[in-house]
Amino acid sequence: MSHNYQRFFARQAGSAPAPSAPAGISLGYPVPGPQNTDVNEMAAKAFFASSAQWAQIQQQAFDFIVIGTGPTGVAFIEQALRNKPQARILVLERGGFVLPVHYQMLPVAFQAFTGSPPTTYPWTRSTRMSSTGPAFFQAGYIPILGGRSTYWSAWSPSPTPDLMRDWPQELVQVTLKPGFWERARGFLQVTSMDRIDDGVYGNLQAQLGCRLKDNFKRFVPSAQNAYPAPIAVANPDWQTVKFYKYSTVGTLLALQARQSSLAAQGQGAALPIVDHCIVERLLHDEQGTVTALLTSRGPLAVASAKVILAMGTIPPATLLMNSFGPRLPKAGQRYTGHFMSHVTARVRRSAFKNVAPLELGALYLDGKDAQGQQYHVQVSAFASTDAARDLSTIAHEAPDAAAVATPQQLQSSEDHIVFVCATLGEVSEKNADNWIRLDDGPDPTSNITLQLGLSEADQRLWDTLDEATYQTLDALVSSDGVTPTVEYWIEDGASAGSWSALRPPQSQIRLNIIVHEASPLWMGADPADSVVGLDYRPHGVSNVYLTGGAILPTSGSWNPTLTLCGLAQDLADRLS
Repeated sequence: MSHNYQRFFARQAGSAPAPSAPAGISLGYPVPGPQNTDVNEMAAKAFFASSAQWAQIQQQAFDFIVIGTGPTGVAFIEQALRNKPQARILVLERGGFVLPVHYQMLPVAFQAFTGSPPTTYPWTRSTRMSSTGPAFFQAGYIPILGGRSTYWSAWSPSPTPDLMRDWPQELVQVTLKPGFWERARGFLQVTSMDRIDDGVYGNLQAQLGCRLKDNFKRFVPSAQNAYPAPIAVANPDWQTVKFYKYSTVGTLLALQARQSSLAAQGQGAALPIVDHCIVERLLHDEQGTVTALLTSRGPLAVASAKVILAMGTIPPATLLMNSFGPRLPKAGQRYTGHFMSHVTARVRRSAFKNVAPLELGALYLDGKDAQGQQYHVQVSAFASTDAARDLSTIAHEAPDAAAVATPQQLQSSEDHIVFVCATLGEVSEKNADNWIRLDDGPDPTSNITLQLGLSEADQRLWDTLDEATYQTLDALVSSDGVTPTVEYWIEDGASAGSWSALRPPQSQIRLNIIVHEASPLWMGADPADSVVGLDYRPHGVSNVYLTGGAILPTSGSWNPTLTLCGLAQDLADRLS
């Protein structure tokens, strides 16, 4: 037996029995032992605090208690430990371990996980929201380790100051600090799609990038910027830049392993993670200092720790409104986000030169309407001469898993380039009819009602962004003054399931979903006109700090995760 195998089995022999094994049974002696394996037990043993360890945690002191394991929570943890490996951080996660990586990186069968089972909706929509106009519904939450990062689209643009409309100048200045964007991009592993070199992104991506750069000002009058899509798909451990969509799970568990090693050497603190731990309420004294967390696993004393809410957008609003009530009178008075249109189109391959049998592309364009409200267009391009052969590769490397050409569209377009455009527009924060309020539900984690609709200004923006989508397609396919015929996929009516030179009806392309929700706990210097101060701390609360979309003063139209991770890293710098 080789020395490597000897060391491996020696480690196995020295390890504790599986959680289900009776005492005294090890490695099949004196009896075979349990004949079952449970993935939850395996993950718990490897990564999460046991019941006995939880009892010990309740007696320990921490510097930070981080609630949530999505991008902003892990960005905070990584930066805090980078600054001080000795920092004592406790991580609380309401879910458990499900996926080790982004689901696009797994076998295609795992795409069944994108259905409703992993998604929760911890709120009630108002009657008006659920029945008026587009009857919007709010995109749900995924309560597992890593949260939405295991499913997200990963588009990660860097907004310029002019896109941070009506933000406090002090907050804008944070984003202008040297290295702010570089550090955030490094954390999320963001790369421009024209740098991917894996045989799938290549010549088509380059041609699309050149055409958009040359044409967008002329074809899309409302556009401001256009460039190859920046997406979180790099991998710093690889010698080449290939497509590997990012999730926080690997980063967090790698940090835990590193801290365990440092702790064993006396050079750092361990990083305990408690799974299936729902924080229901923050107990506080008259001065607004949180003294304890009420959780589904029992109470947890805060002592001198700082509590970091990295729970997304609506859950921290729910928690703070339940916990502090009148102390935070402005909480929930803003509710913004992004509405969306989807357009699928195609042109013949002959409109481009030397496109390989299988190629993909991803482009990004942003703009403003006449009133200054923002939109952006995310373009995914698909070229496949054999759709049946290429479906698995496309599923793994599609820029946006929620905006992929269907097998039917691809199989009818093997001599075409298919474009799927997802165009997002910002919901104005000026609409007083949009809000988040406590209701009389019995569960303190979901006793919240949402209401969001579109103002007249939002409706005008939607008209602009729809037209900008069609203009962007013309900019992408035009060359040397020639614009080839663009065909559109029709889903409704007598022509359903076919391509047409006529644009699809508005009812087809406009979706009734709100994504990138934001602003219920918006930041500002004045407690009379904001909920969270410029130090990331709710006004009138002394030891709680916020990350995530809840703190954005306005939503813009840009995908917010990169910006929010940069702000979480800034918070870590301030506190550590």
